[in-house]
Amino acid sequence: MSQFDIHVECKECDGYGLIEKTKHGDASPWAEIFEQDCGECDGSGLQCLGIEIYDSVADVKEDYPESFIKNMETGEWS
Repeated sequence: MSQFDIHVECKECDGYGLIEKTKHGDASPWAEIFEQDCGECDGSGLQCLGIEIYDSVADVKEDYPESFIKNMETGEWS
């Protein structure tokens, strides 16, 4: 049995880590569009679901098929 840190793609920024914001001018019809770090994932593009214990990465993928998994013992990502 191993501990796995389970992450999924952030739904707020679609995994990009950035979101677009629009700033409108006071007396102008122009708008400025800029990017900033996503507040939901702190710019990483991933949201942590937590650390769980499984026998293998395959077992984790059964429960979380679209996840990114870090083996806490080896530090490897799957």
